[in-house]
Amino acid sequence: MRLLFRSVLLAGVATLSLAACSTDLAVTNPNNADITRALGRPSDVENLLAGGFNQVVQNTTGGSTESINSSLQVMSHENYTGLANFNMGPRAGLPRTPILNFANNPGSASVSNDWNGLSRLARSTTIALERLGTTGFTLGSAAQDLRARAYGRFVLGLALGNLALVYDSAAVVVPGGDAVPPLVRYDSVMRASLKLIDDAFADASNATASGTGGFPLPATWMNLSTGAVSADLFQRIIRSYRARFRAEVARTAAERQAVNWAQVIADAQAGITADLQIAMNPNTGWTQAWVAQHYVGTNWHVMTPMIVGMADSTGASFTAWLNQPLLSRTPFIIRTTDRRFPAGNDRAAQQASSNGGASGALLPTGVYFRNRTSANDGAAADGTWGFSWYDHARFQAFQNAARIGNFPHMVMPEMWGLIAEGAIRTGNFALAAEMINNTRVTRGGLPSVAGITDLTTPVPGDNACVPRVPVFSGGSFTTRCGNILEALKWEKRMEMAYISYGAWYFDMRGWGDLPEGTPIHFPVPWQERDVRVQKSTNMGGVGQPGGALRGTYGF
Repeated sequence: MRLLFRSVLLAGVATLSLAACSTDLAVTNPNNADITRALGRPSDVENLLAGGFNQVVQNTTGGSTESINSSLQVMSHENYTGLANFNMGPRAGLPRTPILNFANNPGSASVSNDWNGLSRLARSTTIALERLGTTGFTLGSAAQDLRARAYGRFVLGLALGNLALVYDSAAVVVPGGDAVPPLVRYDSVMRASLKLIDDAFADASNATASGTGGFPLPATWMNLSTGAVSADLFQRIIRSYRARFRAEVARTAAERQAVNWAQVIADAQAGITADLQIAMNPNTGWTQAWVAQHYVGTNWHVMTPMIVGMADSTGASFTAWLNQPLLSRTPFIIRTTDRRFPAGNDRAAQQASSNGGASGALLPTGVYFRNRTSANDGAAADGTWGFSWYDHARFQAFQNAARIGNFPHMVMPEMWGLIAEGAIRTGNFALAAEMINNTRVTRGGLPSVAGITDLTTPVPGDNACVPRVPVFSGGSFTTRCGNILEALKWEKRMEMAYISYGAWYFDMRGWGDLPEGTPIHFPVPWQERDVRVQKSTNMGGVGQPGGALRGTYGF
C-alpha cells in the first residue's frame, strides 16, 4: 500500500512538471481506465449488470472446486475426503486445526478464492449502479432503469451477504461509498447486504418497473429453468434470500436464537413457491464444477457416519461405532426406515436397492444415498471415522449428462425448514410439524411429528426412530431419539445436501453442532491484510480464537 501511494505521488509530480512546461503535450491515453468511456453506452451498463447473478453462483457453489464450499462441506460432515486438494483433507481432520493464513501456505488459494470473486463482483456492480445513477443517463426508459437498479442492488446484496456468511469481516462496497472502504465485522456487512436487498425489493415492487422495457428480467440474467423472471417471482426470490441470510449469519447458538424469527418466517412464507432450478451448461458458463470431482470415487467423496449415522434406526450399530477409537472406526450397515437410504439388512441387499451400487448407476426415485459396490471402495477404505459404504448420489443423472440440465439452486425444504425453526423458537409447534412433515413423511416415509408440543418429547418410531442423535457423557456415547428440533435438522440436511452454499455448515454453526475447534468463519485473506498493512491471523482450532465450542453431539 505504501508503494502504491508512492507511485501515485510520483505520477502526480510528473504530471505537474509536464504541465508547467507546455500544455501542448497533454494527450488522451485510450489505454487508461475511464469508466465513463467504458460504460458510455446504455448496453455497456446493462451487460455489466446482467452477468451478476451468474458470478454469484460461480463464486459460491459453481465455478471452481477451489471454492470455500469444498471446505464447508468437509467441516460440517456433509462430505469426507482425506485428499489435500483444495485443503479439504486438513479441514476435514479431527481434532480440528486452524485455517492457516500466511504467505505461501497450502490453503491460501481456497481462502482467497471466494473473497476475490465476490469482492470483484461487488466493485463492478457498484460501478455499474453509479453509472446508472448519473444525471441524464438512461438505459431507454424509466422502467428499464428501475429494473436494472433492482437487479443490480440484488446482486450487490448477494455478493456482500455471502462474504458476511463466510468471512470474519469484509469491506462494504456500495454506490457513493469510500473508494477503499475499511474492513468491518460480518454483522455490519450483513446489515449492508440486507439494506441493498430491501432496496432491490422496493424497486421491483414499484409499478413503474413493470412498464415498457421493465420486468420481467431477461431469461439469460438468472438462467432459471422457468425462463424470464417476473416482478412477482423476483420479489419472492429476494424474500427467500432475506430469510436465509438473516438466519445463517449467526456464528453461535446464542446468535441464532437472537435472530428475528418473525421476520424470517414472514419472508420464507412469502418467498419462492417451487424449487428454483438453474439451467446449467458448462459450455455457456453456467456450471457446478464440484459435481465432476464428487462422482470420481471415494478419494473425493464419502458420507462419513458422523451425521448420516443418525439414520440408524436400531441405534446399536451407530452407538458402537461412536464408541470405537476415532482412528479405528469401521464401516457398518445403516438399517433405517428412512426411504432416502437404500433398503436392506446387509450390504448386498442395500446394493441391490442402489441399482447395484456401481459408479454411474442411477438411484431409484426418492433414494439419495447408495451403498456402493465393494469394488469401488477404493483406497479410502482405511477404517477411520471418515469412511463408510455410502455415497450421496442424488445428482448422478446430472453428472452423467455432462452437467448439462437443470440443477437446484434454492429449494422449498430450505424455506420449510426456516419456517419450522422459527415456529419452534416462537412456540408454534403445530406450524413447525406441518413444515417438517412436508418432507419427513412424504419423502422420508417417517412417522409424522404432528402433536409434539415441546422440546422434550422424542420423535415417534420407538426403537426404529429417525434421527437417533448422539449423547456424549462421561467420556462415552449413547444415542437417543431426537426431538422435534432434531427432526427439523435432519430434514434440512437430507433435502439440502450438496445444493446450496454451505448447505450443512451455516446451519450447524448456528445450531452449535460443529465439532469442537471447527472455524466458525474464514479469516480475511492474508493478501488483503497485507496491502492494507494489517496483520493477518489464523482462524479456528481447538481452544483457539474463532474455533467452535464442543458441539451438540459431543464431537
